[in-house]
Amino acid sequence: MMTEITDQDFDKEVLNCELPVFACFATRTCQSCYPACLIAEEIRSDYTGRVRFVKIDIQKSPDTAERYRITAVPTLIVFQGCRPVKRLIGFQRRGALRALLNKCTVEGT
Repeated sequence: MMTEITDQDFDKEVLNCELPVFACFATRTCQSCYPACLIAEEIRSDYTGRVRFVKIDIQKSPDTAERYRITAVPTLIVFQGCRPVKRLIGFQRRGALRALLNKCTVEGT
């Protein structure tokens, strides 16, 4: 299961992580957020040891949402080396997420 993080642990769990981090910014009331996070959860095991997956509920973590200018959900951001490097907005297909993560894990190696 993807780790749900908050404003309080964002820096520790995301920015200080040595691996690339796939962050799913969502809300519980967003109808397209659930399938987006579900797809991320399904492919997570394929990236064990190469990518960390986290979920951030922007209603519970407004400071982080504002910090990264999250204006629509779901927003998917890949962080590498303490900074966001790739951003996708809206529902994404499994193939698009895999392509994004494959590129990030190859570039980060």
